[in-house]
Amino acid sequence: MQRGLWIVLLTLLLLQGCSTLPATQPVTSGNSRSLAGTWAFLPSGSAAMPAADARWQRIQVPANWYTQGYDHHGIAWYRLQFNAVADSATVSRLHFGGVDYFADVWLNGQKLGAHEGYFQSFAFDVTPHLKTGQNTLLVRVNSPLEKPQDFSLRKRLIKGIFAHHDTRPGGAWSERGQERNTGGIWGEVRLQQSPQVQLVPQQVLVQPTQGLTHWRVKVDLDVLGRLPADTQLQWTLGEWQGTSPVRDTLTIPVAHPKLWQPKGYGEQHLYTLSVSAVQNGTVLDSFQRTIGFRKVERSAQGIWKINHQRILLKGTNYIAHQWLSAMTPQDFRRDIALMQAAHINTVRVHAHVTAPDFYRLCDEMGLMVWQDFPLQWGYQDTPEFHQQAVSQVGDMIRQFGQYPSIIHWTLHNEPPWDADWMKWKYQDYHPQQNKLLDERLYKAAKTLDNTRPISAISSTKEHPWLGWYSGHWLDYAKPTKQSTIAEFGAQALPDRFALARILGEEPELPTSKADWKPWEYHNFQRKETLEIAKVASGKTLEQFITNTQQYQVQLTQLAAESYRRQAYQPVGALFQFMLVEDWPSMNWGVVDFWRKPKPGYYALQHAYQPILPSLAWTKVEYAANEPVRVGVWALNDSLTRIPHAHYRLTLWQGKQKRDTQDWQFELTPDMHRQLRDYLVPVNAAGAYRLEAEILDAQGKVVSRNEYRFTIQSQQ
Repeated sequence: MQRGLWIVLLTLLLLQGCSTLPATQPVTSGNSRSLAGTWAFLPSGSAAMPAADARWQRIQVPANWYTQGYDHHGIAWYRLQFNAVADSATVSRLHFGGVDYFADVWLNGQKLGAHEGYFQSFAFDVTPHLKTGQNTLLVRVNSPLEKPQDFSLRKRLIKGIFAHHDTRPGGAWSERGQERNTGGIWGEVRLQQSPQVQLVPQQVLVQPTQGLTHWRVKVDLDVLGRLPADTQLQWTLGEWQGTSPVRDTLTIPVAHPKLWQPKGYGEQHLYTLSVSAVQNGTVLDSFQRTIGFRKVERSAQGIWKINHQRILLKGTNYIAHQWLSAMTPQDFRRDIALMQAAHINTVRVHAHVTAPDFYRLCDEMGLMVWQDFPLQWGYQDTPEFHQQAVSQVGDMIRQFGQYPSIIHWTLHNEPPWDADWMKWKYQDYHPQQNKLLDERLYKAAKTLDNTRPISAISSTKEHPWLGWYSGHWLDYAKPTKQSTIAEFGAQALPDRFALARILGEEPELPTSKADWKPWEYHNFQRKETLEIAKVASGKTLEQFITNTQQYQVQLTQLAAESYRRQAYQPVGALFQFMLVEDWPSMNWGVVDFWRKPKPGYYALQHAYQPILPSLAWTKVEYAANEPVRVGVWALNDSLTRIPHAHYRLTLWQGKQKRDTQDWQFELTPDMHRQLRDYLVPVNAAGAYRLEAEILDAQGKVVSRNEYRFTIQSQQ
């Protein structure tokens, strides 16, 4: 399909898909009131209560404060005055969708409590403190900086890529690397009121108990308020319904549900679970959750099955945005559509937890999620930090475990004890740092969730980075020993128009160290680009942009195809790094910050085609009279079967056709097989293009690929 036509069709898909969106909050029977809007804001930096004459400013909630024009870190105060109705028969709860990072909360002068962590929702029972009439809510938010001397071994904040990482403003290896702080009340604040009692679901776990026919839905509950006599729990789940005494854990047996399947493997069947507290026919409170039934398996060899169907995970790494409040459901839907248009079936949410809307949409659209806990590199090995990390792992699993699209948890990305590169960078590096932490995290996670595979770490050996941090891009043609390739890729510049938006001025090709400074602040890696990848700078900026983009194209296509040819022997999952730029920057994204695809996006889209005639080669330049041998492969990641398919090879030198071969074969589902070798029958100097096509029995082209190479002239 031509690129212009594809963009038009994708635009229509996005517009159509965004026309209606489900509610982002769980549905309840009580009065759920949003406190979103304009709040008073005081970025004082002081932990002391604001003075009576403090000069409060205005801010929108929910929002990260930087998106509201406040370039601030440390302590800031929020205040909201709102009216409410309260009585002794009403249970009231104040719910926060997300605060970055420390939060202390007061209502009408009474401290409700404190919370640590950026991604979790949390709530307080405000029944004793809420008044009829005007109420004053006060929140102290503290989003501090990590100390530069703690990079990258002794960090204190569980914020993953939002605290210290090479994709954030300033980069990882600069004291400027924490600019544009992510602090603030970024999730919605709601007041939930119910008569007499509130049901608070703590965890919803969907477990297969016998093959794929019998299941158990386990719901852990907290009950707030006074429970009247004769109150029962009533539940409905699709065609199933029942009653139960009120208890901390509700177990629901389900037989023969329709299964949730990844896109391309079946329908995304989802069910609404509704649980109500009922007394004498009156509903006191209820809640709803959307769940799905699916079984995830990963073998000891790292091979994946969903509902007993073997699947090669073809993925990308994803950081949606530097400020989570900036992402709307429409934005997430657009990004998921970009992934699926590139034949991506799994997304790794890289070293952070993103907003709940993303996971809900992945459920609906059939995109599998490889979910990281927000630990990136090294952290303090203290009892206090270990305890906090274990607590937050539990929060992640309880809060997000209901989403069937999440098929995997990873608990720590490149920890010090697995990152040999750190011993060259830090004199006080200890080879066992954070190892006990990761063991504790893994034990805690396994206790909470037995329905998904869990990895204690994402290991550096799973991040080859050939042709970028070491080696040569052609090294991707060599066999790997890893079943999981969690990161591979290269940086590429966006177009000149985007560069101007990034730099704030008309860009020029840098010629001095000072010229490179703004580029490096926006994460451009000069050493890796020029010295390791050996990308030619060219004579003009346009040439340099093209050269970086073409380097990303060739590396992406070679790596993706090579790993696909090694499907199940040993590769079970591969993840390009990364899909989009999460702020106006010059990172590894194949799509720029404004969601304009770079050429690398189309290379990934091409290499990830479910049916692909793949060509195995190890070089692009040959000496005179050197044999040119190409492995001819048929790859099929889909359930499609094409009997009497044809494979066609055509060798071109310029516009001249030099050779054609055509033969029949059977294309079967989940097929990754070499059909034969092709020995190029000419050795004349020049540039060549070998075109490969798979055709159906009627002669229609199903998929096309090509390999370009050069034969040098004799000296």
